[in-house]
Amino acid sequence: MHFRDFGMLFTLLAFCIGAALSAPAELLFHDDFEKDAIGQEPAKWEVGHDGSTTAKVVADPRDASNKVLLTADKASNQSRHDVGGSIYVVGEANWDDYVAEWDMMFPDDFYMGVVFRFQDGEKFYLSDRRQGGRDYHFYKRQGGWAQVQAGMVENEPEVWYRAQLTLAGDEFTFKLKARKDKTPFDKLDPATEGSDATFKTGKFGNYGLVYIDNLFIGDAVEDLVLPVEARDKLSVTWGAMKGRY
Repeated sequence: MHFRDFGMLFTLLAFCIGAALSAPAELLFHDDFEKDAIGQEPAKWEVGHDGSTTAKVVADPRDASNKVLLTADKASNQSRHDVGGSIYVVGEANWDDYVAEWDMMFPDDFYMGVVFRFQDGEKFYLSDRRQGGRDYHFYKRQGGWAQVQAGMVENEPEVWYRAQLTLAGDEFTFKLKARKDKTPFDKLDPATEGSDATFKTGKFGNYGLVYIDNLFIGDAVEDLVLPVEARDKLSVTWGAMKGRY
């Protein structure tokens, strides 16, 4: 290898390492429940609203070798917080804008979903599946319910979906697709788009009875990767450069 080529290789490697180190590692949260014990509460989650239900890690109904979160241990109509159910949450009270993606399955045709900017049991937003498999709305909880925005997306019980929630200031966007659908979210139309300025920050969590798996939360879509994936990409880059020289 000539000195000039070695210098170019060194410069390229230094650039890649510098980019990897300087790029904001803004994966805020990840959980796939694989380190949790079956039948136990999820270790990374906490009770945000203490009701009569308990979330437990269970075997995936579609794949017994996989662990997932079942967010309540009672029937759907007893699992919503407004009739006594608990809400489990993750994250920090000062979380504001982020992108969340997760797998979700609805046990039956009922009201269920996730909460965001959760502050307490009477201060949060809700992304909510409605009965009938079409309506999917944003609500605000503030001493009662107020609809922020109506939406619609075809869905059915006992099917794994991949969901995406994007929070940007007062703007909220929710998208849903079949988990096996490889279409990037940026190519999909929103199921629900809404705007409200009441709650600026808060945690993320479940609402009602729902299965959840493979949850990623980050500042942007490109942040929704695990650190080991970033290291693998750097190794590939290094291997490609060695091949060139």
